[in-house]
Amino acid sequence: MATQDAQEKTGTDEQPTGSLALFRLLRRNAGLRRLVVSVLLMEVGQWATWVAVPLFVIERHGLGLGVGLTTGLMTVPNILLGVAAGNIVDRNNPRNVLVVSAVFSGLMVALFPLTTALWQIQVLAVLVGFGYMFVVPAALALRPQVMDSGSEMNGNGLVVTAQRMARFIGPAVAGPAIALVGLSWVFVLEGAMALTATLFFARIPSHAPVKRSPGNRTTGIVAALRSNWFGELVGDVRSVAGFLRRSPRLAALTVTVLTYYLAFGAGTILLAAHSLRSFHDMPGMLGYLFGALGVGGIVGATLAPMLSRYRSGVVYVLASVLEAVAWLVLPWTGSATGAVLLMLIAGALESCATVIFFTEVQHLLPADYTGRYYATVLSIGDACQLGGRSIGGFLTPALGVPWTAAAVSAVFAVPAIVLAAPLMRDKPRPCPDTDHSPEKPSHQ
Repeated sequence: MATQDAQEKTGTDEQPTGSLALFRLLRRNAGLRRLVVSVLLMEVGQWATWVAVPLFVIERHGLGLGVGLTTGLMTVPNILLGVAAGNIVDRNNPRNVLVVSAVFSGLMVALFPLTTALWQIQVLAVLVGFGYMFVVPAALALRPQVMDSGSEMNGNGLVVTAQRMARFIGPAVAGPAIALVGLSWVFVLEGAMALTATLFFARIPSHAPVKRSPGNRTTGIVAALRSNWFGELVGDVRSVAGFLRRSPRLAALTVTVLTYYLAFGAGTILLAAHSLRSFHDMPGMLGYLFGALGVGGIVGATLAPMLSRYRSGVVYVLASVLEAVAWLVLPWTGSATGAVLLMLIAGALESCATVIFFTEVQHLLPADYTGRYYATVLSIGDACQLGGRSIGGFLTPALGVPWTAAAVSAVFAVPAIVLAAPLMRDKPRPCPDTDHSPEKPSHQ
């Protein structure tokens, strides 16, 4: 991965810094292009599944507690087993993990129309969540292997753009698809999309992050089961915690992204309450607000590489604070256009900060710990988002929308302000254990 070599931006000195650089990078880097397309396809299917599953439960078994429970079960594997998934990603070739998890989750999704009881749907929801929990850590672990040194900002901008486009396209496609072909066939289409993504995953050139020394961690499921797998997992978690202790910048990035999950979870409840209170005559207002967040995310991720000329830490802190201001001002906006515009800005700022987060972590963390780190962050992040929704559901009726917006805004901004010193250093400090990371392949 890029640490000291990041300062030798080979092949990037003459590249444009605007959006044209993204398209040129996609054209010349086949591995990155396949990764971006496959992530887009996979996550479009995931977001469409999030829309289709509750509708499927309501259609088959009526509206009740089972709707929310079934949807929530898809997040349970990642919350409970996310760290183990990251360990598997780092012990093996991340591309192979992606292929297996994409095929497994696609097949599980396609089985939904064959169910006849609610418990069968819930079992499939758990299995789908089990497959999905490998996808993001494995995809992120592939990034150092398909990005040239010096192109990390543009490359991560493309990956985040694909993720934000999926958030917007998935729900947007699910609605018309349900109307045209029926709810059951949507699951079949989503399974086919996952299998199509697998074809792109399989063509990405990849290898295991590091060569394991004899007697150290062995690869393969059977070998892992024979070894002290749980002990190694605990040791890996301690190692990641050690990286956080030794790198204040990495620790600050991690804390701010987890508090973002907490704030955004509460913000989703805030948006629902605000849309019902101030725009009750517009039944679709909540959808417009979430759509604005999605479109803003696409715009922000696309434009983020243009800010690479500035100090990344300053941009990261500034984006977090400005996003907090947008959420703070939202309850005082009586105009539907103004509210949508605020969420558009908030989405752009969030995705810009996300691109910087991915780029900084890629510089700071050894490649062979990428899967474990992101799996840990995502599992804790899902728990924080769930907790944020619960807190938002409690605060909104108790304090009202304006004071809840102030609390949400504080959670967005205060951690970034408090941790501004390590975040705003001129250059990231490479992790002490990065000297064994493999060299990146050239994609000239």
